[in-house]
Amino acid sequence: MRPIHIFVGQPAGSGSDVICRYFAEEVGKLSGQPMIVENKGGAGGNLATQAVASARGDGHTLLFSTSNSLTGNFFLFRDVGFKLEDFAPIASVAQAGIALAVKGDSEVHTVAELTASLKQKNGKARYGAPTSTALTAAELYLDLTKTSAIRVPYRSGPQALTDLTGGEIDFFFIDAVTGLGPARRGQIRLLGVTARNRLEAAPNLPTMHEAGVTNYELGAWFGIFAPAGTPVSVREKLMKWFVEVAQRPATKEFLLRAGVEPLPGNPDALMKIVAAHTETYRHLAAAGKIKPQD
Repeated sequence: MRPIHIFVGQPAGSGSDVICRYFAEEVGKLSGQPMIVENKGGAGGNLATQAVASARGDGHTLLFSTSNSLTGNFFLFRDVGFKLEDFAPIASVAQAGIALAVKGDSEVHTVAELTASLKQKNGKARYGAPTSTALTAAELYLDLTKTSAIRVPYRSGPQALTDLTGGEIDFFFIDAVTGLGPARRGQIRLLGVTARNRLEAAPNLPTMHEAGVTNYELGAWFGIFAPAGTPVSVREKLMKWFVEVAQRPATKEFLLRAGVEPLPGNPDALMKIVAAHTETYRHLAAAGKIKPQD
C-alpha cells in the first residue's frame, strides 16, 4: 500500500512538527496506510507548500499547514510560488495561542511594562519575526499600543529563541507549543497569550486583552490540505480520518499538554478560518505594517 506523504514547513522538533507527527501516526493507524512526515523548512513554510501545490492530486501528498502558509505569506512575500486555489481543504485539526515572550531574567514582568519599555526606547527595541504569524502578532501589538520596534527576520523560531535568551532581541511572539518548555525552565518569560481565552496548559497566563491590549486577538491554526484536483471521494475519506482523530479525548489530552487545543472542522469551517485570518493580514498590510519581501 502506498504511503501518504504529509509535508510540514517547519523543522523536526518544532511545535508544528510535533503536532503533525501525532496526527500522522494516529491517522496512519486508523486508515491502515502509513503516513510519512516530510520536513521541508525554509521561506516561512513556502517550500513545503510549493511541493504540495505541484504534487499529483491523488490523496498521497498532503500539506500540514499552519496559519502562515496559506494566509500571511501572501502578504509577506512578493512571490510565494503557489495560489490558494492550488489546494483543496481537508480539515482543521487544532488551534494554538501565540505567547508574547521576553528573556527569562528580564526586568519586564508584564505586557504593560514591556509597552512602557518600548515607548522609552522610542523605536530602538528589536523583535524577532521567524514567521508571518509571529510578525503579524508583533505588528498588531505595536499597532494597538502605538509603539514601534525594529523587526529582525529569522529563518526559524529556534533561532529567534536563541537570540531572545541571549539578549539580542527584546521580545518575540512564540507559538505556545515551543514556548511553554523554555518558560518552565526559566529561559524565557511569557507575558500574555494572543488567543481569545487562556490556555488550559497555562491558566495563569493572561490573554493580551486581559493584560491591557484592548481587542487584541490572534490565534494560530493547523489544517490539512491536498493538491487541487484531488477527487472528492478521497478528500472526504481523509477528512473523516483527521476529524475523528481530532475529536478523540486522547488527542485533546496530548494537545493540551503542548498548549494546543483540538479544532476538528470540515473543509468549509477550515476555509472560514483562512478567510478571517487573511483579513487580519490584509488590514496590517494596508496600514503599512507588513510589506512584501523578495
